[in-house]
Amino acid sequence: MNKYLKFYHSKEWKLARSQALARDHYLCQVCFKRGLVKPANTVHHIIPIKDDFKKRLDLNNLETICLECHNQEHQERGSNEPERYKKLKARKRKAYVFKANPDYKL
Repeated sequence: MNKYLKFYHSKEWKLARSQALARDHYLCQVCFKRGLVKPANTVHHIIPIKDDFKKRLDLNNLETICLECHNQEHQERGSNEPERYKKLKARKRKAYVFKANPDYKL
């Protein structure tokens, strides 16, 4: 087992991952910056651990993101999913957009 795979099975990673998810309230931070509120459960290393293994547990280097955003971040991986399954999954995913209520007065 290589060191990266071993790391992702470690207690330290599981703890850091759960801390990042709780901090980000299980919301995709990439979507949130665009004004969308979307649930997420993937924790992404902003600086990949292959580039800087020392930052693997640094909470400032972790962000919660949705599967779509994670796939955008890692386009080099490609996908083995047939096109029809991608389309089905895309239909099932929803993003919630919250806008100010024009009737609400302070």
